[in-house]
Amino acid sequence: MARPLRIDLDDGWHHVMNRGADRRAVFLEDSDRIEFGTRLCDIYDRFGVETHAYCLMTTHYHLLLHCPNGGLSEAMQRLGSMYTRHLNDRVGRDGALFRGRFHSRLVVDDAQLISTIRYIHRNALDLPGVNGVEQYRWSSHRAYLGHRQAPPWLRIDALRDHFGNDTAAFAAFVGGSGRGQINWSVTTKELVGFEEAAAFVLAEFGLGEHGKLAALARAATIAFVLGGPATSEAWMLATFQFPSRNALRSAVSRVRSRLATDATFAAAVERTAELVVPAGLQQGSDPWCNYRAARAAS
Repeated sequence: MARPLRIDLDDGWHHVMNRGADRRAVFLEDSDRIEFGTRLCDIYDRFGVETHAYCLMTTHYHLLLHCPNGGLSEAMQRLGSMYTRHLNDRVGRDGALFRGRFHSRLVVDDAQLISTIRYIHRNALDLPGVNGVEQYRWSSHRAYLGHRQAPPWLRIDALRDHFGNDTAAFAAFVGGSGRGQINWSVTTKELVGFEEAAAFVLAEFGLGEHGKLAALARAATIAFVLGGPATSEAWMLATFQFPSRNALRSAVSRVRSRLATDATFAAAVERTAELVVPAGLQQGSDPWCNYRAARAAS
């Protein structure tokens, strides 16, 4: 089956991620991360692709890119090939560094934009010893807070404008524990958006690498629905287009079993909701306690 074409619009915003082949590290030392920043400057000079947020982990990276003139695929191909050449030359090896083509998710509105930057900066919390987003050196968060000067290839004004240039409000939004109230009256269209985001997060987690990413993203979406109030079989049959009630019940049983036995999958479901839900953030709320309790009881 042919791979789907990239959505590469003029003036498009994209959340981009790629990770190392065979789960290997792609950044071995600080100089590698500095070189990666140089490559981000290069794709701006060549293609006009702007970096608005980043987080450079050990095994993968996240970027929020704005492409005023399109050119995402060309820019990312150059970024990946030039950085791979740098690392291979430095350590004396050859071959692919990344596991394949990058993953991207089109950012379609302001709510998704601020949810995405929150998700990118909070990625650092997955690292041992990082207890606060502001502690991590290799993301754009400290530049947004004014704790360090933004490198010349990083644009921070557009996103800070969403918070009225109030760095305290931005810090509270990114670093706070509240994840926004979930509207359980979700539409089919919204669930399609969740499934798309789930595929992105599952790829980040290294799941579904053997051609099963779409099926796993569908399972994650069902898991998300199961975490809410009871939903009628008729609604789920129509929404997920199962051929019969028995097929639906079998799928639900498999999803519940996976949630109970596969901690990585369960974490990916929650992380997907974190990426999608914060548009309705309410300060001080933490409905995930309710979410987890509902899921456990389902």
